[in-house]
Amino acid sequence: MAAPEPLRPRLCRLVRGEQGYGFHLHGEKGRRGQFIRRVEPGSPAEAAALRAGDRLVEVNGVNVEGETHHQVVQRIKAVEGQTQLLVVDKETDEELRRRQLTCTEEMAHQGLPPAHDLWEPKPDWAHGGSLSSDADQKDVSGPPREFRPRLCHLQKGPQGYGFNLHSDKSRPGQYIRSVDPGSPASHSGLCAQDRLIEVNGQNVEGLRHAEVVARIKAQEHEARLLVVDPETDEHFKQLRVTPTEEHVEGPLPSPVTNGTSPAQLLFHPAVATSLEDGPVFIQAQWWLGVLVPK
Repeated sequence: MAAPEPLRPRLCRLVRGEQGYGFHLHGEKGRRGQFIRRVEPGSPAEAAALRAGDRLVEVNGVNVEGETHHQVVQRIKAVEGQTQLLVVDKETDEELRRRQLTCTEEMAHQGLPPAHDLWEPKPDWAHGGSLSSDADQKDVSGPPREFRPRLCHLQKGPQGYGFNLHSDKSRPGQYIRSVDPGSPASHSGLCAQDRLIEVNGQNVEGLRHAEVVARIKAQEHEARLLVVDPETDEHFKQLRVTPTEEHVEGPLPSPVTNGTSPAQLLFHPAVATSLEDGPVFIQAQWWLGVLVPK
């Protein structure tokens, strides 16, 4: 008996026929995103291996998970005569969500990364060593990893910065939901799951989503973002210290002693001000430079 195919996204290249592409796209109540409802027999969609039930992730290299049905349709129609769709079936979609992985075109070619590489960044993404599991870290010789924030310098491109910012109802703050491959965000080292700490030197942890977007748009063609990956975020929270640009290459805070860290007293002024209204939980998503209104 043949082994089951490994779970991975699929990149479907469709060439429009006389009757169109031959598939029906729709949204489902209670589920986020756009789904393939039906594929016509003998159509370009069927020839491209598009399947009913697939969830649409990208259109022509642009992530559309946060877009409306109308916006997605317009993206498909934008390139005349052909389109490229990155999709996931239900099983692959569930596996990506379980492992908190952002679906990318690279996965369609190389498959999903091994489970122990879940938080392992590319070499130029972070200062210090790789982010592997606790068990792996115990077996690795050499100095332990330094948990440092990362300062990402972005130059706006024709399609914007190329990352999706969102907030989560279950936790405060703004997070990088996905990063477009080859985008300014990708080249700067920004990663999916990063939490945004500062924008252009100003702490934004207590700001609303729209306020953070406005800060990013304040400088027309560039942005400087201070971010932390999940493990660094947890490390600084345990120390009760707010990450700053000084921690990118400068001295790191001391571990907590008797419940208090000396660095704990160095509150960032913006944090004290922004938290006066209490934390704000917002479910909203914006494509910076693409869908943010002028």
